[in-house]
Amino acid sequence: MARWAKVFGTAFVVSLVGVGCVVQPDEGERFREAIPQEGEVALRVPGGAKGTQTRSLNIATNEKTGAAKFYTFTRDMTNAVDFGTAVILGSVWAIVHTPPTTVEPKKATWGPGQSSALEPAIWRFVVTEVGDKEYDYMLEGQAKNGGPWLAVMKGHGFGKESPNHKSGWFEWNNDTHRTLDPARAKDTGSTKVTFDLRKLPATIDVAIRPTGPDTGDADVKVTHEDQGAGSVIIKAKGDLDDSKTTKLEDIDLVSRWTSAGAGRADVAMENGDLPFKVNASECWSSSFARVYYMDTVDFEPATGDASVCAF
Repeated sequence: MARWAKVFGTAFVVSLVGVGCVVQPDEGERFREAIPQEGEVALRVPGGAKGTQTRSLNIATNEKTGAAKFYTFTRDMTNAVDFGTAVILGSVWAIVHTPPTTVEPKKATWGPGQSSALEPAIWRFVVTEVGDKEYDYMLEGQAKNGGPWLAVMKGHGFGKESPNHKSGWFEWNNDTHRTLDPARAKDTGSTKVTFDLRKLPATIDVAIRPTGPDTGDADVKVTHEDQGAGSVIIKAKGDLDDSKTTKLEDIDLVSRWTSAGAGRADVAMENGDLPFKVNASECWSSSFARVYYMDTVDFEPATGDASVCAF
């Protein structure tokens, strides 16, 4: 995976209490409504494999599969985000699938508790009503031997009766997670997901901010349109070299696809180890095979005709 893509707490597994299979109505029901489910905020581009994590930012031609290289990059990048989102929200929903430990007029709390005596931290999940059908939620951890409660995840959302339901944001802090569980948590930085799924076109924005030297960063914006069409905009600082030991380049990519999956990507790369700006365009068919390609430095031979592009 690219250095800047390792920002999700993918090793995070927590169970405050026993996990049921179905959320049962209880006093905490209205507090759950503000929390998105994993499938709702998945980026998912055509052909993306749910649960697949990208291993590299390399955008060289995908010779083994014959798939268009920028389509592959778009798919792999969004799959990496989906993988992390699924782990985070899956863990949260494992908690709130049970009745809350305490319910107050404006607050529901799950925990504190831990999955086993070997865990270095105890956890609690708190949802607070801050307005009319409007909620803040927070996953906090505390060292087993005591100390302050530290927020690993924060979020904001709305109940089902609010016109703003299915919009909001949540943010995961890997650095805090590492403080609480250094043996298991290895990733750095933070990831913030902002979403508006109330109607089409639906939008999901992801801000990826690792910490440490030469880690890069990325902003990913996905728009889902009618019948599966959509687009993704990626603005990233990442290493294009396979060794991942050279300077970071600035990468701007826009991919668009039709409801059938055919699409086009336009990318600009500059700075880092590149002596000048490089622009490239590529189109792919509904089977994701390249049908057109060109770049401004002849990195690869031009092929196909732009007239066959979906865009």
